[in-house]
Amino acid sequence: MLIKLKNCLLLIALLPTLLFAQSWQTESGDKQIAVLELFTSEGCGLCPAADRWVHKLPEQGLTDEHLIVLGFHIDYLNDSKGWVDRFSSPVFSARQRQQAQLNLYQTVYTPEFIVSGEVIHNWKKHVKEVVHAVNEFEPEATIQLNVTEQGNELVINSHIIIEGNENRQFSKLYLALSENDIINKVNGGDNAGATFNHQNLVRTWLGPFDLNESGETDVSSVIKVNDEWNMDKASLVAVVQNLEDGFVLQGLKLALDKKEN
Repeated sequence: MLIKLKNCLLLIALLPTLLFAQSWQTESGDKQIAVLELFTSEGCGLCPAADRWVHKLPEQGLTDEHLIVLGFHIDYLNDSKGWVDRFSSPVFSARQRQQAQLNLYQTVYTPEFIVSGEVIHNWKKHVKEVVHAVNEFEPEATIQLNVTEQGNELVINSHIIIEGNENRQFSKLYLALSENDIINKVNGGDNAGATFNHQNLVRTWLGPFDLNESGETDVSSVIKVNDEWNMDKASLVAVVQNLEDGFVLQGLKLALDKKEN
């Protein structure tokens, strides 16, 4: 009797969490969305101009319907620029090196623009035209995302469908959590005295997740939410990439802002 009573009290205690748990869903459409990976650093003197240029792309017609932006803060400048970028991670630097290798390059730098797997050297001139070209492609992957907030965790269920035998053989899934409107003042390095308002800043990067060569895969994963993250300004991004030729088959962005149930 006592055990049953304890179980009943536990269920009552959990009931508000179960009833009011946030959930989000979305699915990619019949349009290929370009994915821009910007590799940057607070200690890089050339990076603020690139950051501002990307932030103004919606004013030039490149909205979320055309483009997903992921801002990766690399860590390899931390020891040489007199400023440690607290948003940097060796995981993000490894992603940049991976993209360089897929493009047959041996060097990395900041700011570096990569659109749907292709390194863009003259970014002011070519990024927009590459995005428009990608938007004209037929998507070779379909992504479905279902996210549920459980305590301090995001439980993510992804359903991926891949077209084409080569894509099915070499493609992987990646997941990113990004956040907007992060204010941070820099007190050293090339940008000493500047205050940044970071947009599309990648907080965490997961993957690669294996995908079945049959062409259809369900992937389950969990992201632990850090207390300093503002989840009302956060988004989950899924990227499906062919790691043989480097091309990103499709991207999908899901805003995680709070909503009424």
